[in-house]
Amino acid sequence: MRRLLCQGKVYGGCTAGHSIDVLRAGRWATVVVVALVLAWPVGAAPQTQAAPSVEQLRQFLGSVIVRIDIDLPERRGVCTGWIGWTESSRSAIYTAAHCYQPDAKYLVTIGSESIVSNGFTKWDSLDLMALWIPKGHLPVLRAWKHLPVAPFRAMYMLTERGNGSRLVEVDIPRVYSEIRFENRPGAVALPLYSFPGTSGSPIIDLADGLLLGMVVGYLDERPDIAAVVPAQTIYDALVSAAR
Repeated sequence: MRRLLCQGKVYGGCTAGHSIDVLRAGRWATVVVVALVLAWPVGAAPQTQAAPSVEQLRQFLGSVIVRIDIDLPERRGVCTGWIGWTESSRSAIYTAAHCYQPDAKYLVTIGSESIVSNGFTKWDSLDLMALWIPKGHLPVLRAWKHLPVAPFRAMYMLTERGNGSRLVEVDIPRVYSEIRFENRPGAVALPLYSFPGTSGSPIIDLADGLLLGMVVGYLDERPDIAAVVPAQTIYDALVSAAR
């Protein structure tokens, strides 16, 4: 079958506000990349414990998936992200790089607590960004695996205007390998709904709770087909950047 080139519509954060402190290149860039690579295991290790129940998974994801409000002088928007790395005094929030807006203030909400980001690092070719927050010792989501070949059931955070954000479960019969996104070559197409604000949401395999990828957009006029960057692609890019 001939593969179709499809233009993936990418949505992202637009918001109103203040400038933020940006991590400078050089010394910080090296520290950031190495830290993020260390946060990703080399591969998906065999599971030695029972898979979490759906309720356990919902509780855990509720503690690691975050809302990102983006403030700009004349507009505001929202993206989604997750806590992917933490230490004693700071943590990294993974989200989509197209959520970045110059001179924006990023407010990260974890549960009922809101924290202003004090820096970021982004990889535009991958549509990946890490927002840094001055708070450590947080729960993290970092165990990942390849996208399954067989049908699977997934969970992710869907944001929809008028309905807010909610964790949803969805059956994924297959990856649409015949679809390619011209403006997001690293993404694959999955049959799940995606709307503005869903950018950066992690996708989790319900069978074992492992990370499969990150939502970065949707097919033109087809919000039921999402553009997803696989977890393997993210890991490969971080390793390459650290070399």
